Amino acid sequence: MADAGGKRVRRTVEASRQAILEAAERCLIDEGPNGVKVQRIARDLGLTDAAIHYHFGNREGLMEALLRFSGRRFVEEVQGAMSVGDAAGIDLRQAASRLSELYERRGTARLAMWLMLAGWSPKGAGMLQPLAEWLHAGRAQRARAAGLAAPAFEDSQKMIALLGAVTFAQALSGDAHLRSAGLQGVAQNEFMAWVADQLET
Repeated sequence: MADAGGKRVRRTVEASRQAILEAAERCLIDEGPNGVKVQRIARDLGLTDAAIHYHFGNREGLMEALLRFSGRRFVEEVQGAMSVGDAAGIDLRQAASRLSELYERRGTARLAMWLMLAGWSPKGAGMLQPLAEWLHAGRAQRARAAGLAAPAFEDSQKMIALLGAVTFAQALSGDAHLRSAGLQGVAQNEFMAWVADQLET
């Protein structure tokens, strides 16, 4: 790779893959899946197209790797927050906000849909499991404090699955589905807060 002065910088294979994925993620956030172009990433990093193909095979391989990269980063962030935060402090609104960050602001929903339309099939490897565990820990702690029985973990998993589905759809369609129901002027975050409150109830 080349540094800012144009000099070649030798990197390990893993460091090169990391740099390529980070550059691809920036393109995804800025322009969506169509903005993730091998030629652009190679130019930005001072690489050849062939170097990127060496690491990922082709553009589709890069896109799949980028989706896994985003998923791993999300899991690491949730686990990091769990390790320093108060379990009782997370609620469904906060969970919805984290999911919106993943699916909408980072462009992960559009990337996953792009891959699925190209024939890729998701494996369901448990990316949202840590978020369900964090939510459940908070729900169980609040139940104990109120003298109630702990809720079933499966309920927390289903809540996260439902929130994930809604935030995924919102990331793809914006507020179109709200307007289709005649909801004019309702912000997406307002709608998600309402969904979270209904689940809490």
